[in-house]
Amino acid sequence: MFRPLILAAAALSLGACASVIPQRDPADALYRLSPLDPAYELAASVTVREPEASRLLAGRSIAAEDETGAMRYVRSVQWTDRATSLMQEALLDLLSGEGANVALPAQAGAFTDFEFSWRISDLTLKGDAARCRLEGTILRGKERSVFRQTSIATSATARGRTDAARAEALVQAGQACAREAAAFIADATRQP
Repeated sequence: MFRPLILAAAALSLGACASVIPQRDPADALYRLSPLDPAYELAASVTVREPEASRLLAGRSIAAEDETGAMRYVRSVQWTDRATSLMQEALLDLLSGEGANVALPAQAGAFTDFEFSWRISDLTLKGDAARCRLEGTILRGKERSVFRQTSIATSATARGRTDAARAEALVQAGQACAREAAAFIADATRQP
């Protein structure tokens, strides 16, 4: 008899708590980095891991550095998915191959000739400048030994002062980073 009353009271109190928590307003616009057309032919199979990144960079929010150096989220724009997932998808889109020479996400679980492990250290805005910086390492598939490494930095300038124009510049900077990473992978993994 008391059990149903206690359960009803608990459900009512939990419902009240949920309505007190402020809800974030949805972004005015969502941005993505892909789909991109394949541009780099592979001569080996490559696993592309989802890149590592700080919490500030890895999520759906787009961050900007203000004039004091403080980082703030740009509330009116957002990524369509986690930025790290979008970067991985963009890189996979850019790589193509024939037969066994393919690029696969790490989630596929396949054994490949090489593996690309990377870290995004910057994917932010500062004023009208959009910046992307990453460090990447190619490992030999079976041995897991370091084969080649690279550092890539790209930037783009917004065509206007609006948050939408700045987000579009960040998309361009992110795509340019992905293109340079794809070119590095395709070149480094060519079999002699």
